Amino acid sequence: MNQSESIAVRSTRRLGRALLGAVLLLNSCVLLSQPDAPLLSHARLDELSGLAVSRADPTLLWGHNDSGGGAELFRIGSDGTDLGSVRIAGIRATDWEDIAAFEWQGRPALLIADVGDNRSERLTVTLYAVSDPGREGRPKLLWQLDFRYPDQPRDCEAVAVDAADHSVLLLSKRENPKHLYRLALPTHKPPIGVATAELLGEISTVPQPNAFDHLSNPVQAHFFGMPTALDLSPDGRSLLVLTYKNALRWRRSADQSWLDALSAAPQIITLPFLRQAEALAVAADGQSMFVSSEGAAAPLLRVPLAP
Repeated sequence: MNQSESIAVRSTRRLGRALLGAVLLLNSCVLLSQPDAPLLSHARLDELSGLAVSRADPTLLWGHNDSGGGAELFRIGSDGTDLGSVRIAGIRATDWEDIAAFEWQGRPALLIADVGDNRSERLTVTLYAVSDPGREGRPKLLWQLDFRYPDQPRDCEAVAVDAADHSVLLLSKRENPKHLYRLALPTHKPPIGVATAELLGEISTVPQPNAFDHLSNPVQAHFFGMPTALDLSPDGRSLLVLTYKNALRWRRSADQSWLDALSAAPQIITLPFLRQAEALAVAADGQSMFVSSEGAAAPLLRVPLAP
């Protein structure tokens, strides 16, 4: 290596160290933005993978663990308080990945998405609708909807109910571009058999990891562009997606489809670094969202949303 090449290599290394320092400093500053965030206090809630604000009691959050957690829902206070857990009869938990609050036949309900599929090999996955009793009582199974994708099995962790369209939205996780699917929300108990989700289109606007990400976190950066949770604002105008790095927000006009809305670049909402961010729920007033992570005693962040 000649002297000019040696100088160039040293300069590149210095630049790399400077960039790494800047990224780590930025992450630290962001992390300190919520130093007193409450922690999830239930000892068994150590793989939180879904979060929803109750329609029966907007001061209550429902959460569940990832695969292997059993058919169990956890009641969580907005300050992370453990309000107990309940097991639901008649339901399996293969790989629960998201939960959504909605109304079914005029009553509060919860949609549990058993749609996780890390190896993309499940030919059939399942949505469960259960009643939402609020702080008292036990959720009861309302219906079960088994379905498949029209093209191939997909891993999916981002599911929401679109009340305006009376449908369920599903955003795939691992491939890029992502795939957006739709299922009609049953008005009565779904018929026996396996439904087929409708492919709405490809989504190429989910930001992928950049050079800074790979430099600052070479082990996890590959995962940063993967959607892990989805929710809609109460007015139905905003769609929020959580990834392992940030939250993303798309807005739509009154006459715009979600596919069209998601073709534009999202608003990026910077989050404190979380170990494995997989749970997001928009607050009942639409002015903030709750975000949390897998891991014991994970922080429960409340992040403001601009009007």
